[in-house]
Amino acid sequence: MNSSQSSFTDLNDQALVYQNLQSIEPEYLSLKLKLHFKTLPNFDDFIKLYESSKIGCDEAWNQNEEIFLQLVVLSLNPRCIKNRFDWEKVQKLMPKQRSLSELCFKFQSFYKAQLPRQPWSSFEDKTLLQIILDNTSRCKKKWSSIANQYNLICKSEILRNAKQCRERWNNKLDPQINREPWSRSEELHFLQLLLQNGRRWADISLKLSMITKYKRRTEFALKHKFKQLQKYYGHKAKRLNKTDFEISPRWNIQEIDMVLSKIEILQEKQKKMLTQEYSFCEFLSLDSDFSLVVIKNGCLIKL
Repeated sequence: MNSSQSSFTDLNDQALVYQNLQSIEPEYLSLKLKLHFKTLPNFDDFIKLYESSKIGCDEAWNQNEEIFLQLVVLSLNPRCIKNRFDWEKVQKLMPKQRSLSELCFKFQSFYKAQLPRQPWSSFEDKTLLQIILDNTSRCKKKWSSIANQYNLICKSEILRNAKQCRERWNNKLDPQINREPWSRSEELHFLQLLLQNGRRWADISLKLSMITKYKRRTEFALKHKFKQLQKYYGHKAKRLNKTDFEISPRWNIQEIDMVLSKIEILQEKQKKMLTQEYSFCEFLSLDSDFSLVVIKNGCLIKL
């Protein structure tokens, strides 16, 4: 087939896609999908979109290519957008050569609501673990690339996105996860870090690992332990809540209730600062040459 015939075939395909698009309702679809367009383009703009989608690195997606993918997929099956598509047909209509799983995976990322979570199989875990270990030589894990490799190898109907792969590694597969029982000293050190850092669980996990031979607790484990300690020592902490006390420089396990009380006091103060109401006169007295503040919905906001 010569180039003129090829172009004619491409133009016919594009015309058919454009014709099918006329029946879709972008406003309705935008409730379910993060559409990159508000209204349908006219035919000339549609052809320009196809041509501009070819520009750029072969691996990276540009916005025009993402828009074109949305238009192609929706033109094939606009009323059942969560059903399985004929991705080979989508692949044929796209301006760049993409794998079937890459196209399907990319379109899944446009859904606003999270797709139903499916439990991970042992085969999936082994596959993901091997891919990540093969990428350990790199300074930083690129989760979108890891997810794409995973979907290509697994060839399953259940596609995993970058966030799911990252969370599975961080909460389950990482060999550095600390699954040992908590010691008393670790509990106390955890509360010290919580008092100093607030509920920044990722920071606490990193700092806590320095005293546990770099074995880290997951964010889920930290939240669960905090709830456990609150439940066990909470009644003592509440009695101390309105009293003035100092925690000794050398903390011991008997002071856990005091630490919990301090944490609760700090949280209440932060909450009060966010919700405290100010009159206009108080607002004027709070303003100064060194800070600019505004009142929004009765709350003081420092700029």
